[in-house]
Amino acid sequence: MSYVTLAQQGLASVEARNWEDALDKLSTALKESPNPAWLIARSKALAGLGRPQDALDDADLAWHKAFERNKRDLMATAQYRRGVAYFQLKQYANADYCYTHCMRLLKGGPAMPKEDPGLEFVDKDGFWTVTAAEAMDAARHQDISKKEDGLQQAMSNSLAADKDRSHFREWRMASNMRIQALSAMEKLPEDDAARKLTISLIPDEKDLAIHLSGRPAEVEAAPRVIPEDTPLRLQEFQSKTHMSVSIFSKGVNKEKLQVQFSESSVHLDSLVFPNGDEREFQLDLWGEILPSKSTYTVTPNKVELSLAKKIPGKWAALKADESSKQAPVSKPQVVEASSETAPAAAPVVAPVAASAPAYPSSSRSGPKNWDQVGEDNSDDEKDVNLFFKKLYKGATPEQQRAMMKSFTESNGTSLSTNWDDVKDKRVETVPPDGVEAKKW
Repeated sequence: MSYVTLAQQGLASVEARNWEDALDKLSTALKESPNPAWLIARSKALAGLGRPQDALDDADLAWHKAFERNKRDLMATAQYRRGVAYFQLKQYANADYCYTHCMRLLKGGPAMPKEDPGLEFVDKDGFWTVTAAEAMDAARHQDISKKEDGLQQAMSNSLAADKDRSHFREWRMASNMRIQALSAMEKLPEDDAARKLTISLIPDEKDLAIHLSGRPAEVEAAPRVIPEDTPLRLQEFQSKTHMSVSIFSKGVNKEKLQVQFSESSVHLDSLVFPNGDEREFQLDLWGEILPSKSTYTVTPNKVELSLAKKIPGKWAALKADESSKQAPVSKPQVVEASSETAPAAAPVVAPVAASAPAYPSSSRSGPKNWDQVGEDNSDDEKDVNLFFKKLYKGATPEQQRAMMKSFTESNGTSLSTNWDDVKDKRVETVPPDGVEAKKW
């Protein structure tokens, strides 16, 4: 029997709610092809068998496979299955977040929006702020037929009509599940971990799992050897004022855990690593924080950090690693505007390479890097972070506001200290000659 036939039989078993038969047949078919529709069906079967974590892994992988094939409908369904899994795991904020993205895709929203629209419903401590009453009101007044992109097509044939009805059913299911998740969340204490958003629009992508049939109590777990150097999994999201970090570490003793915040790092002693070892862990940060206003909480599965940013704005990354050091905005060339009193025009910050090219030369001393002529070669001036710290620290509060606004809005291509010049307008991205600004 071909794997395609097995998959079709597995899909039929899902419709018949014969979960174990569906799991066996779909698992065999998926070994040959990671079809996102089959992954979604197996996720449903696993949820029916009471195995939400396995169901979540399949839904996450289904999203990635659907994205690779440009299957928007399946991306929406994968988000719905993620929501069901998180609901079963009693992570209600995460569940509502996934249902919301499912509904947004069904209404024609972009698959990969520039800004995650879900983050506007998260407060500075990472808690989900949407209420069940708001979800009910949205269910009454929103109309799925009104697409976000304004390109609703006429139903000219039966296939299009069937597709639209399918979208409506899934949209309505997601809407109903939102109300259930938020109603359950509102019964919890205000500081309960289930009220926090700990996931992102793009799920973690894991390898295809080979599942055995049966419910959790009937499945004999195979021994799993985890390498000693397996790192801790981190997940973060940020607002303008805070960086929230989840460090996934099961079984941390919150009575013994010691957390030390410094301006540029967080030291934790000790955490439980994936292989079971207890060791110290240090997180070196991309930006600076206010140690006195930073906090942490410990749950059975993770340690959550709430880091207060010293300078409000968006960080390019969480950690101060090599990739963040080479980000376009981290090595600027500043062209100052001269003024006897206050700067009247915005200095331009143009991204340049970490090491400028050396041009051919017949000089006995070797090639000369002409881009470095006239630069101060001291270590302080080479450290761009220290340069900006000095510049910001020496500025007036009004100049600091201008610097943050111009630098953030221009995507790091302009820096102004003149508040009057930038306060009433958006500072546009102005790349240097030869560089094209692109939206990702």
